[in-house]
Amino acid sequence: MPEDRSEDSTARDAMAAHWVTQQDAQSLTGKERQDFEAWLAQDVRNFGAYVRAQAFFRHLNYRASPSLSHVPARNTPSRPPRTATISRRRFLPLAAASIGSLMLYDTARDQTVRLERGHELPRNYAWHQGVITLDALTTAYLPEATSSDRIEMINGRLGIQLHSGIVSVSTDTLRLTGTAADFDLTRSPQGLRLQHYAGTLTWQTPDGQHQLTTPTAVEFTQAGRSLQATCRPLSPDDIIEQTAWRQGTLVLNDTTLQNALARFAPYTRLKLMIRDPHLSGSRISGSFALAAPEDFALSIARLIRCRVEISNRSIAFTA
Repeated sequence: MPEDRSEDSTARDAMAAHWVTQQDAQSLTGKERQDFEAWLAQDVRNFGAYVRAQAFFRHLNYRASPSLSHVPARNTPSRPPRTATISRRRFLPLAAASIGSLMLYDTARDQTVRLERGHELPRNYAWHQGVITLDALTTAYLPEATSSDRIEMINGRLGIQLHSGIVSVSTDTLRLTGTAADFDLTRSPQGLRLQHYAGTLTWQTPDGQHQLTTPTAVEFTQAGRSLQATCRPLSPDDIIEQTAWRQGTLVLNDTTLQNALARFAPYTRLKLMIRDPHLSGSRISGSFALAAPEDFALSIARLIRCRVEISNRSIAFTA
């Protein structure tokens, strides 16, 4: 069904087109990048408009300049654009008038958008009848067409809260299908980890199909060409702890300092160090804001009664 072209949606499309052309023309300044991120955060629909604007760029065979690589990586198109046939000056008014009908074109339906997070806080994206949350250091491909429900996960951690409908998430060894499901999937060099919180979740491996309907944690390990799954039930307290990252919070429960720093490290570019090895095993419990590494460090220092040295490059714990 065609999108409702209200004044609000037209203004949103125009602003999305503005940001696409700004980022193509040159790298954003610090202030412009802040304004762009603030605009994305104002309304979950802004991100959708931005993705459509990028797709419209490609649909018109517009060749982006090399500066487009400086756009936040989660929005980088997954397919290279082709030879230019339209100028940037013409793109802005044309996009504002035409983006709404883009999704009707067959050429756009099969396109995907690459979402990627660096050393950043988790970000929520409205998707279908729910929300997708990308953790730090996460890369995934999502379809631009709203009729598709398939996600390809490359690395990192995805959180999916689907109020209704179906979602499919695949890696090179695993395929998950969720119905009104709430779950996290983590892919790292150590393997695959799944936390299923609600709904119905089915996973497909070369060995067969399995289904979850109760809160369960699953660890997948490679055994030859097969995946072996080790399951354990999740308690209500487990769920609170495991889903806290979606709201930008790290919950630690009797965790060693070494493990605590490893879990916090993806969210900051500061180097986290332990100068005195005997501190590594110190036990920590508490709830910490991922947006405040300095506050995290000072709180840890008070908990384990040590000193902390904070600079613009590192945080170091010492006796």
